[in-house]
Amino acid sequence: MFLAGISNPSATFKVDGSALLVAILVLGLMVFLSAYFISFSLTGVQMANNQKYASQTYYLAEAGVQEAIFKLKNDSSWKNAFETLPTIADPNCSSWTIPPYQRTGGIFNNGTYQITINNLGCAKAEIVAHAFIDISSGKKSQRVVKVKVFKAMGNPVSQYGIFTGGASGNMNITLSSPIRIHDGNMLVQNNLKIKTLSRVYVDEKALVGNQVDVDGSSRLISTSTCSANMCQSGCDSSSECPPTDINMPPINFDSAGPDSFLSKATISDCSSLRSDGKTNCVFTVNELEKTMWNNYPFIVFPVGAVIYVLGDVNIRAGQDLTVNGVLASDRDINLGQDNCWTRSEWPFIRCGFSKVSVFRSGSDLPSGLLAKRKFSIGGSFGVGTQSLLVNGLIYSGDQMTVSSVLAPIEIYGGIVARKVDFSSVWQAFDIYLDSDVIIDTLGVSSYSPMIIVDHWEEEY
Repeated sequence: MFLAGISNPSATFKVDGSALLVAILVLGLMVFLSAYFISFSLTGVQMANNQKYASQTYYLAEAGVQEAIFKLKNDSSWKNAFETLPTIADPNCSSWTIPPYQRTGGIFNNGTYQITINNLGCAKAEIVAHAFIDISSGKKSQRVVKVKVFKAMGNPVSQYGIFTGGASGNMNITLSSPIRIHDGNMLVQNNLKIKTLSRVYVDEKALVGNQVDVDGSSRLISTSTCSANMCQSGCDSSSECPPTDINMPPINFDSAGPDSFLSKATISDCSSLRSDGKTNCVFTVNELEKTMWNNYPFIVFPVGAVIYVLGDVNIRAGQDLTVNGVLASDRDINLGQDNCWTRSEWPFIRCGFSKVSVFRSGSDLPSGLLAKRKFSIGGSFGVGTQSLLVNGLIYSGDQMTVSSVLAPIEIYGGIVARKVDFSSVWQAFDIYLDSDVIIDTLGVSSYSPMIIVDHWEEEY
């Protein structure tokens, strides 16, 4: 009986061993799951920290960009370098530099950003902001932000022997040879057409905003031609194929301020030529024609004077005009449109071929022929070896037309017009770029106060 009441010892042992094995397996599984969840949690924490540091580093780099833009606007050393103006020797403003800059702390105590300014041209730059945040054990989070910025320029035309501006800034050349631009570029804002035995020579680049069309009988010879349909070697593809738009530079003809040409003519002295009792150099059309008739054929305006005409200027019928400064019209300037001229005064009629000479009376003074609207040269202009000699700027707020010129033309300065047409110009037409003349006549080029962000790029 006693033996019968006792369980089998070996059976009991087997049951206890299975339970232990199950317990060990369950415990191992729990340890594995705990380790997995701990690892998962740590990974999540690490990812959250990485995201936090990545965001902080990005905002730190962005703060570097914003400080760089602020300094380009307000820090005199940065601003003066960035706004370097083009010159003949350095038309692309390649000489300016800004030293690297670093700031530690700021919005994050453990953060630092370094700013590098790369020169891309006149008031054009690439800002590179490299930000770091110290994490731990020598580890760092970093982010790089690159931004391209620029300032628009008011009158950046001093590097062009001929400049046409605006959406309709075309140049048409027909039956004209040779037309030569020395020591400078040519910029046509829209289309350039060269046709019918024409020859155009440009010492530097021919930049065309839209299409270049040269027929089989004509030639365009330049170091590079850069346009929407042509991009030769030597062109900067980022800004010259096609070239970036440049606004037609304004001239202060008649504002009330002291810098307008009307104001300057008011204080200029033309008493030696006038017979109407006035002394200034502001003329109505009738006053100017009376003065020219009385001083026919040679009329010489005073040295340094600004002559301002309230209406059209017509040089015709054998007149020989010398301007020692500026002749400005608030309408049109016409040279050689009429071979004869009649008036009610003796000798009643005069005929002949006219010519005009313009001289600069000082190294820092404006000079040239300035038309608020149109400028034209016609078939009764030019005699002998000269028709037009200009040491200054020819400016036409609208269209400039040159047709059937009978003698060579020389311009030491430049031409600025909304559009230009040459036809039947078989005498030499030479333009010798003089940037100083252009700048002094238009006024010093200036940049807009606004910095424009052209491109934004992030790197990890």
